[in-house]
Amino acid sequence: MPDELSEVLDTAIYKEIASQAVYEAAQQKTDDPGAKALLKELARQEVRHAEKLKELKQKGLAEQPWHQDEIADLKISNYLTGGDTLEGAGLQDTLIFAMKREEESVDFYRRMMGMMREEAARQLCANLADEELGHKKRLETLYDQLFYGGE
Repeated sequence: MPDELSEVLDTAIYKEIASQAVYEAAQQKTDDPGAKALLKELARQEVRHAEKLKELKQKGLAEQPWHQDEIADLKISNYLTGGDTLEGAGLQDTLIFAMKREEESVDFYRRMMGMMREEAARQLCANLADEELGHKKRLETLYDQLFYGGE
């Protein structure tokens, strides 16, 4: 596997493991049962994402079917304040925190894409940004349903 591809995958794996650790640690910082359940599920998702990336690194990019549809950015988190800490956070602030984390990941991979020389590495960054955007969209949809009665 070319060096840039390997570096992108290593970085992505590290980011998923770090997110898992954040969500696991945050479970001890709240008494809100909804927030705890959400944090537990987010930690599990990060484990699955890291495993998927490790498998991708072993098998190679040709084996990976990437989501090709355009993913809409609902931009809900762009207009929300709060969610800066998970210390004592309830469900709403926990969702805001998670949405903003996913937004940061989308931005990170898009910036990283611009630094890559190899087309395969740029495409991998674009695909990773789309994956994170999909995660953000799921969280924003849940937020909309819970707090605005959206469908």
